[in-house]
Amino acid sequence: MTRYLFEDNATDREWHRLRLIERAVDRETIALLEQSGIKVGATCLEVGAGAGSIVEWMATRVGTSGLVLALDKQTIYLQRFQDPPVRVLEGNLKDVPLEASVDVAHARYVLIHNANDWELLAKIRSAMKLGGMIVLEEPDFTAAALLQPKQDEVIQRVNGAICKMFTVARLDPAYGLRLPQNVADAGFDIVHMESRLHLCPGGTPIALVMAESARVLRQSYLKTGLVTDCDIDDYVELAQNRSRWSVYYATISLLARAV
Repeated sequence: MTRYLFEDNATDREWHRLRLIERAVDRETIALLEQSGIKVGATCLEVGAGAGSIVEWMATRVGTSGLVLALDKQTIYLQRFQDPPVRVLEGNLKDVPLEASVDVAHARYVLIHNANDWELLAKIRSAMKLGGMIVLEEPDFTAAALLQPKQDEVIQRVNGAICKMFTVARLDPAYGLRLPQNVADAGFDIVHMESRLHLCPGGTPIALVMAESARVLRQSYLKTGLVTDCDIDDYVELAQNRSRWSVYYATISLLARAV
């Protein structure tokens, strides 16, 4: 499995970043999960459980007769889950045995960080019941580089650095664009798909997520040779400016059935 870009982030800093992501996109995630038909007694799989907000939501839906498998490489933020229906699993998806037959699976911003995404999709598919539902959400960072107004040169340069950081790591910054085809190839029938362009003012959750990522990944951005320290500082400042609208990225989300 590809080395996670945020793997070296300090524990408290990563907790803050993960909670920002929850604030930014949980509402859309939950809306998709509600379409999956998740119900009492169901078995759910949350891949890349992060700070655990979606695990909590799943647990309330399946009840004590259900099961929520919360999987992550680092489970330090999941220690509050000690009782059923949640079972915390630590490790890489490709290495952790999944004995349960899954009704609903979800992963958000996980596949883009893995060059072996096909292997992960196959592992999830093998753990799912026939007719089970999967919700996946992945970003396309090239949308920001393409659609950002030309006069926003600082934002453009940082967007370029983000994309180059992924390509240098042999990852696809536009992974979300390939998501539907990859999911179909893995044995799923796509039921619903949507694309959301994150065009928003500074100070809003998405902008703050990107500002925090810029702080954490400063050295990775600088290594691309496309930005300076001043560019990153200006980017962070703009992402906090409520009067400044910017394009940050797009999220491609889908709901699919295991066939």
